[in-house]
Order: sequence, then C-alpha cells, then structure tokens
Amino acid sequence: MYFYVRAVLTEKKFIRGFDYIHFLPILLIIINIIPYSINSWEYKLSFAEKIHANSKNIYLVYFPLVSFSSYFIGRSIISIFYLILAGGILMKSIRQGKLKSAEVLRKWLLVYLTLGLIFNLSIIFLSVYSFYSNGFMILLDEKGRGRSFVTIIMSFLTISIYFFPRILYGLNTQPGSKLTDVFERNEKIASASKSLEISEARLFQVEGYLVEFLQSKKYLLPGFALSDLVKDLGVPEHILTYYFNNYLGITFLKWKNQLRIEEAVNLLKAGEAETNTLESVGKACGYKSRSNFIQAFKAQTGESPSAYLKKLL
Repeated sequence: MYFYVRAVLTEKKFIRGFDYIHFLPILLIIINIIPYSINSWEYKLSFAEKIHANSKNIYLVYFPLVSFSSYFIGRSIISIFYLILAGGILMKSIRQGKLKSAEVLRKWLLVYLTLGLIFNLSIIFLSVYSFYSNGFMILLDEKGRGRSFVTIIMSFLTISIYFFPRILYGLNTQPGSKLTDVFERNEKIASASKSLEISEARLFQVEGYLVEFLQSKKYLLPGFALSDLVKDLGVPEHILTYYFNNYLGITFLKWKNQLRIEEAVNLLKAGEAETNTLESVGKACGYKSRSNFIQAFKAQTGESPSAYLKKLL
C-alpha cells in the first residue's frame, strides 16, 4: 500500500537501496514462525485441536523473537505507521494540487487509508481490551462481537476499490461518466489490446500531437503523469500506451525522463549551474529531489550532473 501510494504520487517509482529496510518486519516474522513451521502436519493438526478446545493454548507456540501478543498488536502498529506515511504523501500531493485532475484517485485513497486506519485501530483496541480482561492474554471473545466488527471493517476495506471502477480498471474517464460507460470503455481497451489493430495513420496522428505538445514543455511539471498527457492530447490511454511501448519501444516514464534530462543538459550548457545549484536545475526539470535528479541523469547520460558539468568547464 505504501509503495503504491509513493509510486503514484511521487517520483520514487522503484524499490531500491534503503527501501529494503521496509521488508525487515517480514523477515522477522518468517524467522519467528520457522520453529512451528518445520513441525510435522500431525503435530500441527493436534495443536489446532488444542487451540479449538482452549484458545489460551496459542501461547504454547514457541516464538523465538516476538511473543504472540506482541506480534498480534505489533502488526497493526506497523500498519498504522505506514498508513500515516502514505497519508502524509497524499496530503502533500493534495496541497500541491497534483490531484486536481485525478479526483477519483484522491477520493479512493482517502477512503482506503481511512478504512485501513479504523481497521487497525479497532484491532489494537480489542487486543488491549482482551489483554487486560484475560490475565494479560489476547483471546478471541466467545461471542465473536469483536471479530464481527473487525471483519465488517476489513470487508469494506477489501471491496472499497470496487466502488471506484475508474481506479479498478485504470481508466481515465470524464467526471460524471456512468458505470456502463466505464465498462464499455474497458471492453474497447480489452479488444484493442487483444487485436493490436492500431493503424499507422492513427500512430502518426499521435506523433503529430506529441510534437505540438512538446513545445509547451508540460512534461517538466512535477508529478506529470500519463493521465495528464491523456487529458492534454485527448488520446485514449491504451493508444498512448501502445504508442510508447510498441511504436517507440520505450515506456512513458523513460520517455518523460529522456525529455527532462535533455532539458537539464541544455540548462547546464547554458551555464544555469553557474548561477544556481544543481538541485535548482533538477527542480526546473520536474524532479522534486536532488537524488532523483542525479539518478535519472546517470541513467540517461552514464554520469552524474556534477561530472558532466566538469567536462563543460
């Protein structure tokens, strides 16, 4: 969820470097359950029968790193931490006006993150209540009221995407479109992707639109996405995707970065870095951070902006 929000709303599209620290809890969980996992099926079946007879027997499971109670509550605490991170990214994007043309995405993310927060806060509340009501043990209540409440919230969280078909199908329909219109467009996209019968005349038309579009240099705007290009050109998303992937042989992201780095090179050659910092050059080309700019510059030219600048001096 966090990586999805970050990829959609920021320039960080890939998982690399220190991002792998986020997977540390998964590693700890795997290590924690290894002793139980390597037991025989017969042992696990008999243990399940013991838990069914008395839920307190869950505490007989040997967890070497984290106890059952800590793990049970800890996963929701970690989830809330990432919900806050994702929420921060969303709020920042809203303040910067990035989602003005993506109202459906904004609404769905708000719904999803809010339901996720309610879900995990409910688990923490019910766990703490059970912890202090059952001799410092987390137990499932016999009447199942807590489980029912959490299950309802989880169900709404899971199906929330289905209330936003434009997000579910990845379509860029106009505001006010009916659900039947969305399905109809989805069918057209599916048919087009199967037949791949996009004429050369249509591709040349798209190329002409892009040549005219490049004069505006809107690709230098921070957060510029394929949906923005769809809106500016009036060309369906599946045709643009086909144009980039099959006709040009590159992805939209790579195409955008090539244009941005070409602009950066022109600015460096014009002496922009002599009066401004490399960071300001990167921001002028649509990159929000110095690291993203350097990374994209290296990928395009094979060297860092500072190294390239030295060659010019």
